[in-house]
Order: sequence, then structure tokens, then C-alpha cells
Amino acid sequence: MSEELIARFIAEAQRSAPAGSIAPLKRRSFGNSAEMADVLIGLIAAGDKTGTFSVPAEFRDRPEAAPLVGDHFLVTRFDGRPALLYRVTEVETLPFEAIAQRHVECEGPQLRDVAAWRAVHWDYWTGILALVGERPSLEMPVIFQRFHVLHVADDADSRGRNAS
Repeated sequence: MSEELIARFIAEAQRSAPAGSIAPLKRRSFGNSAEMADVLIGLIAAGDKTGTFSVPAEFRDRPEAAPLVGDHFLVTRFDGRPALLYRVTEVETLPFEAIAQRHVECEGPQLRDVAAWRAVHWDYWTGILALVGERPSLEMPVIFQRFHVLHVADDADSRGRNAS
């Protein structure tokens, strides 16, 4: 059912996209739980979150999934249903300790303070990095990206209600 919903979502997004193709299309999800994914997707859909951060270890097994300027990402909910489509407009790799106010201003309202951003992401990446035998450091590279939302699934499709 998710692949059928995704195919419909992509077709709808392509019809409503400004001139140009949305291919190739990368897929991703946000957060480490369904609840967190829904919160982050809500912030993005509302325009309150216009960028995100990752560490290279997240792409170790799939380097082609790393963000590049111009990439289109299909964001899925935690269960695989389509939620939104965005285009990457900026990518910068810098050390964790170099993340500044200009970077975190793209985050949701609660993480627009550098100290708050660092605390949350340090804890999150501690778990991610432990899975590959690494530990966070102030010098660890962080991939910062800004994006522009191109298409948001309507509530029925994205939440599965009334979907055929």
C-alpha cells in the first residue's frame, strides 16, 4: 500500500511542480520514532523548519543518499507513507563546534538557540554514532542543508485516512 501511495504522491507532485523534473528522487524520514517524525514533518509542512542536519555516518551504507544541492527528497512518515517533497537549496559540511546561529535559524522554534540545538543533536548523534562504533566530538563533521518544500501530501493521503 505504501508504494502505491508514494507513486500517487509523486505523480501529484510532478503535476504541481514548477517547470522541471523532480527526478532523481531520494527518500528519507525524520526522527527516531513515529511521534518525532510527525512533529518534524508538521514543522516542515508549516514552514517552521526549513533545514536539517546529519552526520556522514548516517550515509555510510548508502553514500548516494547524502544531500547535494538540487536533490529532491521524498519525506515519508515513520511507517513509509509519503508526507512531503523538498528540494535541497544549500549544503555545507562543517565541524559540530562551528554550527552557528545562521545555521540553527532553519530549525523548529525550540531549537533556534545554538546551545539548545547542540544539546539535542549531541544526544541524538551519540546513539547514531554508537551503532557504527564511533563517538561524537566537537570536531565531527556535520552536514547542514537548507531546503524548499515543493509539495505536501493532503491529510487523507499522508495519514492514510480515506485513502483507497
